[in-house]
Amino acid sequence: MKITLPIPDREVSPNASRGQSRWAAIKKSKVVKDHRERAKIATMVTIDPQHCTAPLGYSLAHFFPTMAFRDEDNADGACKAYRDGICDAFGMSDKNFCKMKLSTREKDAKNPRVEITIYFTEQETTTK
Repeated sequence: MKITLPIPDREVSPNASRGQSRWAAIKKSKVVKDHRERAKIATMVTIDPQHCTAPLGYSLAHFFPTMAFRDEDNADGACKAYRDGICDAFGMSDKNFCKMKLSTREKDAKNPRVEITIYFTEQETTTK
């Protein structure tokens, strides 16, 4: 199963500085919440009700608008809210939602995005 979402805002990157004020923290938490909700809704729309079991893991494919790629750790870390939203849609903890393959990074100026591939058990992937 593949879910396509926009490139996360720089504000949710692990290296983003948010300032020291209380309002800066509130603003960042709202952005994270929006990303999490976006991923949850996208997942719920994509889920096949007949195969609604907990997934085994995921992989990330980043398509950036320029060749000035973010480093892999920060690009993956910025997707934490997306992973949490996906787990919310399945009603599971992200504790057991593991990365199955290395992330990829490519350029796509016309359609920047993150593609999150979700992996299930072998039986389910062969029936789809």
